[in-house]
Amino acid sequence: MNPPVLSDQQVILGITLIFAVATACQAVAPRLRVPALVLLLPAGFVLGILAPAANAQGILGVSFGPVVDIVVAVILFQGGMELTMRNMANADGKTGLRLVWLGGPITWAAATVLIALVVGLPLEIALLAGAILSVSGPTVVNPLLDVVRPRTRLRNVLLEEGTVLDPLGALVAVIVFQAIKAGTADSLGDDVARFFLGILVAVVFAVAGLVVVYIGERIVGKNLMPGTQVLLGGVILAAGMANLVADNAGLLTALLMGIGATQMAPRLGRDITTVRPFFDTIVSIAIGVLFVGISALVPPSALVPLILPTLVVLVVLVLVVRPAVAFIATIGRGFTVRERLFLGWMAPRGIVAAATAASVSTTLVGLKVPGGGDLLPVAFMIIAGTVLIYGLTATPVAKLLGVREDEPPAPPPV
Repeated sequence: MNPPVLSDQQVILGITLIFAVATACQAVAPRLRVPALVLLLPAGFVLGILAPAANAQGILGVSFGPVVDIVVAVILFQGGMELTMRNMANADGKTGLRLVWLGGPITWAAATVLIALVVGLPLEIALLAGAILSVSGPTVVNPLLDVVRPRTRLRNVLLEEGTVLDPLGALVAVIVFQAIKAGTADSLGDDVARFFLGILVAVVFAVAGLVVVYIGERIVGKNLMPGTQVLLGGVILAAGMANLVADNAGLLTALLMGIGATQMAPRLGRDITTVRPFFDTIVSIAIGVLFVGISALVPPSALVPLILPTLVVLVVLVLVVRPAVAFIATIGRGFTVRERLFLGWMAPRGIVAAATAASVSTTLVGLKVPGGGDLLPVAFMIIAGTVLIYGLTATPVAKLLGVREDEPPAPPPV
């Protein structure tokens, strides 16, 4: 699964095709009344078959992983801003965190057992795959919620869960990956220490990044430089430096900066909502390109022997594990049965899971770790399966359960 060596012409063609397909999917999706995510993954997979030049790893080479990390960090920064701008009630926030601290480990354990027993991957690879597939992030949750329009309380809970769980799940996955590389997967104490070290590094660099943004804003003044440029530069600087100290700590750094930036903006006389269109555009482009580019990496030959056992894992995760997690996490939280059922029917996996799987799989294959070559195909099928299932059914399920907001009023005639 080593990336191909591409000529300059192939690189130009590959970049052009990835951007074109991503843009086309996002333009067509509203016409079809489906989330763009439903189109992006299969389109990227087909593109990888028809156009071998559209290989993100071949195009970027050794910079593939770092570039993806920085792009995902910007996505999570926007997710952190979205969390704070919604002024979520304490009850909603606590429920979302319950889904993180209870649901994350339960999903990880269940996915690990299923992948080991049903798919037959070695336990260490199953542990890594389970960690990767335990996350549900804003890259998929936000677009789905925009289409489904569930009640505000449900939206807040799912937004909190996805935005917080994404960087933590990726951090856990990277720690498991490092343990596999070092051959010390049984050193639980070291792994736990690395996890908390990653969190500490993220907090330190998030604070440092916000200080840099604050100083930058004070230096340039309100009218000399757009706040968006200062924010974007600060996020990339802080996330990149955090990743240098602890792998994948930059994702949590970016999330914390997004939360902190909304708190700091009034002190600078800024209205944080003015930067939202810029980041919404950047994130929309990034999500489209990443989904298409990463799904194009999966060779069809790797999928065939894994399809049936992986489908079994997918069905159990969707029909058993997620509903159980939602019901456990919402005990005593004042949700109706219909609301709990809807929360149990929304756990799509997103670009953080796909990017993590893509970035570690090549290394595992290079190290000749048994089962390493199967990690990306299994992760891809489960990610694509959850996106398709929830993307196509979330709106009908919300209507059936009666948990949607009222239709927005039609615009007045021109």
